[in-house]
Amino acid sequence: MEGPRPSSVIRPVKLLRRLQNDRAESMLNWQELIAQRLQGQSLPQLPSRIQIPRPPQCIAEFLQLVDRPSTPLNELALLIEKDSEIATSVLRIVNGSQMMLRERVSSISRAIGILGLQRCKMLVMSAAIQASMSKCSGSHKQMRNLLLESQERALYARRVCGMTGGDPEVAYISALLQDLLLPHLMEAHSELYETYRPEKNRLVELENGQLNGDHSIFTAALLSQWNFADGVVASVVMHHSHDEILRNELLVRSEIGAVAVSGLLPGTFQQEPKGISLLMEYQKQIPEFDFLQAAADVDEELTTLIGTSPMRTTLGDRLSRLACAAIQENQEQVSWVERTLGSYTLEEKIGQGGVGVVYRARHSMLRRPAAVKMLKTATLSQQVLERFEVEAHITSELSSPHTVQVYDYGMTSDGTLYYVMEYLKGMSLSELVANYGPLPEDRVIHLLCQVCGSLAEAHSKGLVHRDIKAENIALTVCGGAHDFVKVLDFGLVAVKDEIPDLPDSCKIMGTPAYMAPEAIQAPDLVDERTDLYALGAVAYFCITGKLLFENLTLPQLLRAQVAETPKFGEMPCSDEFRAIIQSCLQKKSADRPQGVMELASQLGRCQAANSWSFEEAQQWWKEHVDSSRKNASHVLIPSLETQLAPTKDQDETVIFSD
Repeated sequence: MEGPRPSSVIRPVKLLRRLQNDRAESMLNWQELIAQRLQGQSLPQLPSRIQIPRPPQCIAEFLQLVDRPSTPLNELALLIEKDSEIATSVLRIVNGSQMMLRERVSSISRAIGILGLQRCKMLVMSAAIQASMSKCSGSHKQMRNLLLESQERALYARRVCGMTGGDPEVAYISALLQDLLLPHLMEAHSELYETYRPEKNRLVELENGQLNGDHSIFTAALLSQWNFADGVVASVVMHHSHDEILRNELLVRSEIGAVAVSGLLPGTFQQEPKGISLLMEYQKQIPEFDFLQAAADVDEELTTLIGTSPMRTTLGDRLSRLACAAIQENQEQVSWVERTLGSYTLEEKIGQGGVGVVYRARHSMLRRPAAVKMLKTATLSQQVLERFEVEAHITSELSSPHTVQVYDYGMTSDGTLYYVMEYLKGMSLSELVANYGPLPEDRVIHLLCQVCGSLAEAHSKGLVHRDIKAENIALTVCGGAHDFVKVLDFGLVAVKDEIPDLPDSCKIMGTPAYMAPEAIQAPDLVDERTDLYALGAVAYFCITGKLLFENLTLPQLLRAQVAETPKFGEMPCSDEFRAIIQSCLQKKSADRPQGVMELASQLGRCQAANSWSFEEAQQWWKEHVDSSRKNASHVLIPSLETQLAPTKDQDETVIFSD
């Protein structure tokens, strides 16, 4: 028989929660909610190499005996104690603040008596699965982060459910297990998940379109097979059904609502593009719920459980930053047009990216137009903000006519960083090739020599650009000269001999399609020759209209840059020019030209050098660019956000760690 509960457990507030839960259960039909969504859904077929976590044998025996009324508590306790990790989890939960015990419990038998058999059954099962997950494939760091995030969500759901009158432990277990199958689906269908763009669509929409179901449905089906309580299965299967939940007050204030809220917390793999907005909507519908205060409470509880770590950004900090960004984004709906920054008046928005917006501006005294790039600071780390300032500072010191000019930079009264740069009319080299096809050899040499002029000055000051690519080379009209090159985006510039001072996780930077082998394998060793490799890749792109390596996943592309040889035979150019491009693209930096001036000298000796003149360029623009419309304003907004590389395209700038 089940042992008596200590009198310290039954408190008025606990009794009230149970009464509220009883009322909710009398109105919510768990089984109906589950049936509507599962509809006989079977588990997806996963490769045999992928093992779904299962409880150990001792826990399987526990689950068989727990439903037998005649089983003594001490016999059940002995089975749990066979697995020290699970036993520790049970004691940690029963001694948590939610149970409101006066004395600390150290006996598993007593813990079972306090929790009750059914609740103990769910807690033991979830603890066993969590323990199994930690042994799954994947890097130790990745699994540690996933487990920590699931624990964070579980504690958050329990707090929310405690406010709304549901069963906190059901919410805790549901939130802990809501993404149980997601890591396994990601491993089985890696190419599908690499296409996911959280800023564009919801994860469940991608999964339903390709897998005939999503991870919440598959996980709920698995938990149902394992005989988890209906409340847990329903909470898991519905935790992405935000529109339906928010329309139904009963669902909002149930365990389902609490688990759905916890699923919106920011993590390694963001599943909802509008997570912070949905959190704010839940806060409106639950008056006693303050999502930032709940985060602070969870951070405090996690600190008690696992201690502090300098590598972990607290949940409160992450949510505060996202909330500030959402507020700032709403404020930015008010146009900056006709507002004044220093001596510049903003006239028209001409570009926008994930972290920046660009305006055409006019000087109050001069007639010269300018482009003002403004940075949304709320979501950015201190390191990214420092890089923005470094870019402005370094670019302003460069005087080459082939480097984009920076006139001014500063900060607005509301904390928005900006800098004022040269306003360019024209197109990028990438746009030129995309719109008009591969370029003739003489024109490519003409353009490359101008890029060499920009890099020569930067290199002489000990600066390595690190992100030379077709998108960062603008063709414009300067002083009546067409095909005049401007090199853009010095946001990833490195100062020679100072790269080792960067944090390890931030050293691998650049654009994969143009990245030299040493930038991938030994980023501390990048130098001027790293830029020459990228310039060789630009030349290859201009001549062929193709990247060095195409139709590869990011890991495959990085391996190709290190070990594979491009198809030089496909290049429609002279042998001497092909040899120069090949020399730039050598895997060992020692085998490339040893400086940009050496490369410029080699280009100048080509038979096709000086064949393409500014006069021919002017004629080409007259013939091919529609004179009835203005040339598109070309202002590149560099990608300053730190992103996980697998989510990026081959020709986008990325910053990632191993």
